[in-house]
Amino acid sequence: MSNQWTSSLVGCLSDIPSCCCVMFCTPCAYGQIVSIARTGSTTGACGDPQACCLLFLVPCAGLCCTHSTRWEIRKQYNIKEGAHGDLAEHFWCFCCSLCQEYRELKVQTKLAAPTPEEMSR
Repeated sequence: MSNQWTSSLVGCLSDIPSCCCVMFCTPCAYGQIVSIARTGSTTGACGDPQACCLLFLVPCAGLCCTHSTRWEIRKQYNIKEGAHGDLAEHFWCFCCSLCQEYRELKVQTKLAAPTPEEMSR
């Protein structure tokens, strides 16, 4: 049985720090997402340095890399794919997708307290 994401794709404002990180330093946020997904913890301000640098130096390659990371997170936590698919969600809602992944990893790895939305489930 597949699980659902613990927050919606457009629930960015339920975690303001993650939202700000994604909006103002997307490469660092993506580095943190990759770091948490691989190790279960954060590593420095930019997380995984390779992921951060890749997104910073080659932004057009970001879509290819980030949607595969979303797939890995879904596989790791047995999360059902969204109605539009990982690639479409990253193409049309790039920042929202990264925010959702960041929130999910924080909840799954217990790096953050649950939001009111998550507690209501």
